[in-house]
Amino acid sequence: MPATAEAKGEKGKKRETNPDSKRTTEDIEKAFVSKIFDKYDSDKKSVIDPNDLPSICMELDIKPWHIMRYVKTNADGKVTKDAFLQYWFDPTRPKPAASGKKVVKKPSKLEIQKAFKDFAVSLANLEKVVMRAF
Repeated sequence: MPATAEAKGEKGKKRETNPDSKRTTEDIEKAFVSKIFDKYDSDKKSVIDPNDLPSICMELDIKPWHIMRYVKTNADGKVTKDAFLQYWFDPTRPKPAASGKKVVKKPSKLEIQKAFKDFAVSLANLEKVVMRAF
């Protein structure tokens, strides 16, 4: 394939190649994450307030507690774009689930009935303890 932005197509006609074809998945992800960061960088100084992290997390489908705990801030207490991207591409950070939602098993009718029965017994026992105390 020629190094220029053109390649020979069918019947010798020149066609343009996609300039993004040499980009890696990481390049595309970095551009996407950078764009979201820039959305919250109102003064365009490559820093955001840590209070913006939960909103960014919602857009990136990650848990805010983790990013707020591990992203380093600068001397002014702001999160720099470099620090954010360093966190995002850290291979040791937990990755978000594919769907972003936990799969929760729905309890059966029998399990619900047992839970209510156990609760009623516990409530009766608590009532006995309280009545003895007075």
